[in-house]
Amino acid sequence: MDDERTVPTADGTHGPRPASARRVPRGAVAVVASVAGVGLAVVASLLAPAVLDTAVTDGPAALPSSPPDGSTATSPRAGDPEQGTEDMIALLLALPGVEDVQTNGRVGTSAEITLVTPLPDPEVAQRTARDASAIVAAVPGGGAWSLRVEGKGTGGGTLAVEHGPGAATVPGVDPATGEPRPDLLGADAVADAVRLVAHDSVRRVYLAPGAASVDVRSADDLAPVAGLVRAEGRGLTSLGVDGSGVGTYDGDGLTVPDDALLTLLADVAAEPGVTQVVHDAVRDTFPQDPLLTVVTSGDAAVVARVLDSAAYPGPVLAYQVHGATDGGASATRSGFVAGVAPTAGTHPAGACAPGDLALGALGFDAAAGRRFLTVTARNDGGAECVLAGAPAVRFVADDGAETDVLLEPDDDGLAPLMLAPGATAWAALSWRGGSTADDPPLVTTLLVAPHPGDPESVVGLAGIPGVGDGLDLLGGGTATIGSWAPARTG
Repeated sequence: MDDERTVPTADGTHGPRPASARRVPRGAVAVVASVAGVGLAVVASLLAPAVLDTAVTDGPAALPSSPPDGSTATSPRAGDPEQGTEDMIALLLALPGVEDVQTNGRVGTSAEITLVTPLPDPEVAQRTARDASAIVAAVPGGGAWSLRVEGKGTGGGTLAVEHGPGAATVPGVDPATGEPRPDLLGADAVADAVRLVAHDSVRRVYLAPGAASVDVRSADDLAPVAGLVRAEGRGLTSLGVDGSGVGTYDGDGLTVPDDALLTLLADVAAEPGVTQVVHDAVRDTFPQDPLLTVVTSGDAAVVARVLDSAAYPGPVLAYQVHGATDGGASATRSGFVAGVAPTAGTHPAGACAPGDLALGALGFDAAAGRRFLTVTARNDGGAECVLAGAPAVRFVADDGAETDVLLEPDDDGLAPLMLAPGATAWAALSWRGGSTADDPPLVTTLLVAPHPGDPESVVGLAGIPGVGDGLDLLGGGTATIGSWAPARTG
C-alpha cells in the first residue's frame, strides 16, 4: 500500500521512509523562511491570487526533468547545500495546496509534498507540482533530484506521483528489444491522480516514470475504474483490489486491461473458496505469454471447470488452479480459459497417417535450470507425407497417473514439413525442472499424437541417457513444445 507512511523502492514495492527523512509542518514556514533568508516578498508572490488564476487558466503542465521556463516558483539561493535545502522547504510550503513537506536522505535532492485535504482542483495541484519540481531541481548540488506528490481524497483513497531523474521507479529497458521503455508519467499525472481518487471506488493511485498502478475497493470495481483510467488517456502496469490477491499485473503501462478480462477476474474471485486470482500479462518464465493463476481452498477441479466453461471472448489465456482434490490432497489443474487453446497444429492435406509413423524420444539435456527432450517421428510408410505445427503430448508419471502439465506450443512459425519415407522429424520439448526433494512422481511415459486429435502413441522414456528415474516435469508445471522440423543428420 502506497500511503503517507511508505515510499516506493526500486523494485516497485513500498517500504518505510528513510530514517534521515525530515518533515516540516506548515506552521514552521515563517521561521524557516526567516532563518533561510527567504524574503517575505518571495513568499507573498507565491501565494498571490495571480498565481492561482494563472494555474487555472493555463491548465495542467508537464512534470519536467529540469526547471521549466516561465515557472512561477523562485529558486533556492546558491551556496551551502544545507542552506539550499532550508530554502527549498520554505518555498515548497508556500506553494498553493501544500500541507506538508518532507526531505529524504537519498542520492541527490529529493522531497515529498503532501497536498491539503480536501485536495486542490486538479489544475491547481498540477501547477503546484510543476513549480515544486523547479524548486527541487534548482537546489545547489541536487544532482539526481526527485519529487513525490502525495494526497488523500475525501473518500480515503490515496495518491502518490513521483518523478525526476532520481525517481525510485524508472522506465528501464525492454529485455526483448534492448530499447528504452517509454516514460509512463505523461504531461498531467498529478491532475489525473487527483481526478481518479475523487471516486470512492479508487483506493490508491501510484504514477511514476516506470509504473502506473491503481488499486480499487472490490473486484466489481475493476472494470468501472478501468473506464475512468481510459477516460484520462492513461495506461496501467497494474490494476488490483486493495488488500486482496486479485488483479492484473506486469502490463505495458500504455494500455488498460479490457473489460472482458476484468469481468473474468471478478467472476472467478466470487467463486467459493477462491483466495487469489492473478493475471500476469507477461510471465517471468518462458513462455512469457499471459497466465491466469488461481488459488482456492477448495477442489481445484471445480474452479478449473468454471474456467473451461467461462464465456470469455478475449485472446487465448492459459490458467493454472492451485487447490485440493475432493479427497483433500493438494492438486493443480491447468488448461485454457473457455477451453480455447493455442493452435498447436493443423491437419494439413497429405498429413502423415499415425499408423505410418514411429514415434519416440531422445536427446535429453539440461541448461540454466531448463530441461530439453526431443520428440521424434520416423516415416515408416511408402510415400511422402506432411507434418505441420506441434504434436500433442500428455505426460504419465511412474505411479500410473497423468501429470497435470500446462503444455503450450512454441510459435516458431515453421512451415509444414514434407517427410520422405525413412526420414525423421523432431520437435523440442522444454520445461523448467521441479524440486524432487519430497520424491514426487516423475514422468516416465509420453502419450504423443503427431497432430492434435490423432490417435496417441505410447513413448517410454526408460533407457534414454540423462532421463534416469524420470522427468522432473511435475504436476502444476508448464512446458513448451516446438513445431515438427527436419531432424539433423551427422
